[in-house]
Amino acid sequence: MKGRILDLRTFKIPLGKLAPLETFKTRQGASLSYRMYPAWCEDLIVLYHGVGSDSRYMCVLASALAQSGVANVVTPDFRGHGASLGISDIIPENQLEIDLEELIIHMKMQRAISRITLAGHSLGGGFTLRVATSELRKQFAKFVALAPRLPAHLQAFYPSYGGWITPNEDGSFVVNMPEAMRSGQEKITYSKEFLKAASPADDLMEKLVKLSPPLKVFTGADDEVDIPERHLELFTKANIPVEILPGLNHLTIVSKPDSYLSRF
Repeated sequence: MKGRILDLRTFKIPLGKLAPLETFKTRQGASLSYRMYPAWCEDLIVLYHGVGSDSRYMCVLASALAQSGVANVVTPDFRGHGASLGISDIIPENQLEIDLEELIIHMKMQRAISRITLAGHSLGGGFTLRVATSELRKQFAKFVALAPRLPAHLQAFYPSYGGWITPNEDGSFVVNMPEAMRSGQEKITYSKEFLKAASPADDLMEKLVKLSPPLKVFTGADDEVDIPERHLELFTKANIPVEILPGLNHLTIVSKPDSYLSRF
């Protein structure tokens, strides 16, 4: 199965929808960043990005959710992205969960929050699945994973990864960001430690069957990185609601969310 090639040339970030970058300090002393899209309610969606970029490219989906009144939306930058770009991504396996808990504490100090949804795209979707099958899941009302990164042994990627990443033998990988599209704000290399911290466990599907978390999965029918039919097969078998969205690919699933926004 050869798969498709991910083409970034037509993907644009509409600056008019982009919330300002904000930072907060964790109790461990790290300075991490996020963007906030407010709504007139007390629900909160924490929406994580994928590899190569940061919270900026989530702005269309985040602003649409907030403007619809579904929830306030915060788009965090993973450690080593956004304002913390350049720091080492060789981290303990539970570091990103700690960072998530620190973000939630910070958000609760800023505004009244009743229910929290954890969501993410690509690597962020994989992190969402990781949390949904951990003890930390109890802090969230529901989970939404968009084109989530799954464990390699599940064979849910096209062999070429859409041309988007080049894996290394040691478990790290490199993002194939075209030179012409680089601005210095990208993260190009990912350590095996970071990827392990962001990824669901190898027994993900067994955990989903056992725990049955309140989870939805959306994947574009034209995804260039993930194999939509494999997502449908795996999540259906695990009794998790999954939708394959016609006309959407790995990036337009977050830049053109109108077709599924009401079911988020």
